[in-house]
Amino acid sequence: MTVATRGASGWLSPLRRSSLGVKLAAVGAVVTAAVVAATFWGLGVEIRKATRQSFAAELSRNQRTLQQLEAYDASQLLFAASLITETPSLQYDLSIYRVEANAGGRPRTDLVNTMERELRERLRSVGNDMLIVTDDSGRVFASVSASGPAVPRGTSLAGLAAVHRVLDPSVPSDSGALGVLQTDAGGGHFQVAAYPLVQAGITLGSLVLGRRLDSAFVAAARAASDAAIVVTAGRSVVAATEPSLNTAAIASLGGRASDSGAVTVRIGDEDFVAASVSFGETERREPVRLWLLQPLSRRVAELTTPLRRQFVLFGALAVLAAMIGSASVAGTVLGPFQRFVRYMRSGAAMEERQGRFDAEHEAAELRTLNDSFNQLMDSLAAKRRQLEERTAELLAANVVLTDEINERARVEQALRESQAQLRQSQKLEAIGTLAGGIAHDFNNLITVITGYTQLALMRSNPSSPEAADLRQVVEASDRAATLTHQLLAFSRKQVLQPTVLDLADVAEGIAPMLRRIIGEHIELRLATSSPLARVRADRGQLEQVLLNLAVNARDAMPEGGVLTIATSNVIDAKPPMTRAVSLVVSDTGLGMPDAIRERIFEPFFTTKEPGKGTGLGLSTVYGIVNQSGGTIAVKSAPSSGTTFTIALPAAETMGDGTTRVAEDGEMPSGSETVLIVEDAEDVRILARRTLEERGYTVFVARSAEEALEIAGGRRIDVLLADIVMPQVSGPQLVARYQSLHKAPLVVYMSGYADDALAQYELDPNVVFLRKPFSPASLARAVRDALDRKQRSPVGSAASAAD
Repeated sequence: MTVATRGASGWLSPLRRSSLGVKLAAVGAVVTAAVVAATFWGLGVEIRKATRQSFAAELSRNQRTLQQLEAYDASQLLFAASLITETPSLQYDLSIYRVEANAGGRPRTDLVNTMERELRERLRSVGNDMLIVTDDSGRVFASVSASGPAVPRGTSLAGLAAVHRVLDPSVPSDSGALGVLQTDAGGGHFQVAAYPLVQAGITLGSLVLGRRLDSAFVAAARAASDAAIVVTAGRSVVAATEPSLNTAAIASLGGRASDSGAVTVRIGDEDFVAASVSFGETERREPVRLWLLQPLSRRVAELTTPLRRQFVLFGALAVLAAMIGSASVAGTVLGPFQRFVRYMRSGAAMEERQGRFDAEHEAAELRTLNDSFNQLMDSLAAKRRQLEERTAELLAANVVLTDEINERARVEQALRESQAQLRQSQKLEAIGTLAGGIAHDFNNLITVITGYTQLALMRSNPSSPEAADLRQVVEASDRAATLTHQLLAFSRKQVLQPTVLDLADVAEGIAPMLRRIIGEHIELRLATSSPLARVRADRGQLEQVLLNLAVNARDAMPEGGVLTIATSNVIDAKPPMTRAVSLVVSDTGLGMPDAIRERIFEPFFTTKEPGKGTGLGLSTVYGIVNQSGGTIAVKSAPSSGTTFTIALPAAETMGDGTTRVAEDGEMPSGSETVLIVEDAEDVRILARRTLEERGYTVFVARSAEEALEIAGGRRIDVLLADIVMPQVSGPQLVARYQSLHKAPLVVYMSGYADDALAQYELDPNVVFLRKPFSPASLARAVRDALDRKQRSPVGSAASAAD
């Protein structure tokens, strides 16, 4: 219990122990006092309302009067400015300034001094406080002030709306503008009128005439009204007739500004009725207003103080009368009710009714109350029994509902996780499709660039500067080809060359290269289990996966650390419970937060500095693993390192081999007939030129239909076909060709394989030619295919693809 509670209980204790009659008398006294207080409060409200309305009407009249006076003064200020611009001496000085300005020179000091003397004479004649002449850009050319410092020469007034308007070529040259200027030199605020300075139809600048908004100004305004006067600029006070109003509290007036009537504002601890007159805005866009203030609180206090004494006297008499009347009534009326209350309290203490109250000889109201109490107690007893039964049922239902809620929470969590995985998979699939299409088109372009550059390089002097330049072009094309291969790996659109291999052998074979790449400050550890199941994958692509992950780990361990590569046999937990081989690459580096971990497989996403990475390393890893039929997962946290876990399905066979076409070396020749089918014209022209220069007879076709038409009646030794073509793909063309003609040797070329080749099984002895390819690799691919046919009694189709 707090001190305040104990104090209240102390002085209320005698009242609690007193009789109900005393309490009733006290209540009557309190109610009477409350009625008297409310009446006085209502009267005060009405007095305040009437006083405010009176002040508001008076201030509105004064506001309209000041608005009319301000409009008249402003027009006089503008008229005076226009007269000054027409004075012959000022026009003469302006003509000299115009000649010198046209000559491109700076205004002479003597000309400026002469103009300022002329301005000072004009300022005295019109009786204002400041006169300024600016050039056509709004910069002060000459300035004088009746008192205080003048605006420095060179000060820009272009931000002042009035100056900006009169210098605007689209505004008529015989019109001026009004505004408020706030000087930075301590001169204060001025109400100004700007007028253009025009000669021969050309605006040379502006003339600004101003009057100071100071204590003298508000004193003159006070003569037109008995209200207090305050001039504000934004949230600051410029001048006031009363020192008490020259405080920061007056800043609250800014948000209540109105030119159409009076408003009530609170300044400090006092309420005022206020009305305002707008003077415009400064060059800093601060509104300047003149306020009329009447003290509402003081006037209301003056009116209500005499009434308060009278209300206190008559209120005390009313309270005394109410107490006497209440005490006399309580003795005769409340006795039976007090007995009934004691009866009800006795039943409440025992939580059940103790007999019945005898109200037969009591008043009708008490008998009715007794009957109602008996009905209530009977109803409460029945309700209590029902409540106990319902409580038991709810307890049982609550147990069942709790179990259902927990189960639903588990199901919803699993659903959210599945939806998140689906969105991530769909996002990466969409990005991969886009990246694969872009890389395919770039492969065709790079093929043409590389091909023609190498043809030109073969015809040039190896020691000439031109040859060096061409070699730079070839190297740049190779780097571009590497980027497209990474995009194709992410999009899972490249043709892999899978073999059955041991992941441990792959890791041990590339370990020496990895140690050179990561540096001596990082320790490389290999942890392999034996025997290890084999996997069917492209060895070169798996080496690329390990290389990319090692480089990523190296960058995450700038101060050194441990890079671990581990392999083991695992069982895929997902149905149908297949065998798999796990490849785990972990580091002790910086780790990464969840926001970065969720995006690491997106192409071109990188946290490295510009120029330090392409953002394709981990996206390439993702594409290779998915195209190889595996999965990849990442676990990381800040300062806890990163672990990549790759799972590849175990292979059922023990191995096969493939052969890659060499991409450099000499260019073999031949005399056989080659049919080139390629929808990209520039690639088609390059391939035809390369093979014809090596002695082959070459036919070209843009589509499958054109190829079949050319092949009719001719012997075709080699069919060189692109895999992805409009309408009919390369494999479909080969199938239709072999059904109509003798089967030739087939060489496929493509930057990637589309979904139609996802289940295309190539012969183990196939030859692969990549896009982009060089003239030498093209000639060797055709020659190798022909030489294989001569060595093998049974011809087989040779395929070359990326």
